[in-house]
Amino acid sequence: MSTNPENTTLTPLDICNLALSRLGESPIAALDANGSLASRLCYMHYHPVRREVLCANRWSFAIVRVTLRSAEDPQGDDTHQLRHSLPQDCLRVLGVNARSWTLRGRAVYASSPEIRLQYIADVEDTALFDPLFTEALVLRLAWKLCIPLINSTTARQALGEEYQRVALPQAAHFNAVQHMSNDSHPLYRLWRSSLAGQGE
Repeated sequence: MSTNPENTTLTPLDICNLALSRLGESPIAALDANGSLASRLCYMHYHPVRREVLCANRWSFAIVRVTLRSAEDPQGDDTHQLRHSLPQDCLRVLGVNARSWTLRGRAVYASSPEIRLQYIADVEDTALFDPLFTEALVLRLAWKLCIPLINSTTARQALGEEYQRVALPQAAHFNAVQHMSNDSHPLYRLWRSSLAGQGE
């Protein structure tokens, strides 16, 4: 069984055991498709729930910027939409530096043969997760496991409300604050402007 000493990276198994502890369930030794009910459910739900929580916010550790070039030839018409295939690890498109673009399926269509794409990546490395993201993931996983393991709609509702009203907003807030250095934060620029107006 994973024992996670203090100040070390949590593993997927550790995260699943934290979720199980929120339900009053015993820890499991492995994520096993052929193991106990709790082990099978964690094996089944961990990655889908991780991807769901990743998609829920613009997590700085999961943002990737890439240049995509279409395999199609331009037609000499600015309105012609060229297909740009999304990276395999793209979970959510955040932005495209094109005047107009459309997302259809696993591709971005834009008139430019080359675009810059910003997206949320399917980050599996738990060493990159920040603690508040991990806490939100634990709560969402416990919410998902609640009914099949303890069959409590009351507990499920409480976990859902804690995730939506506390854990996710708190994680998103601190992620946004941490993502901006002092000199790029709009309030910092406003403060500097006011000082300049007073002659500092």
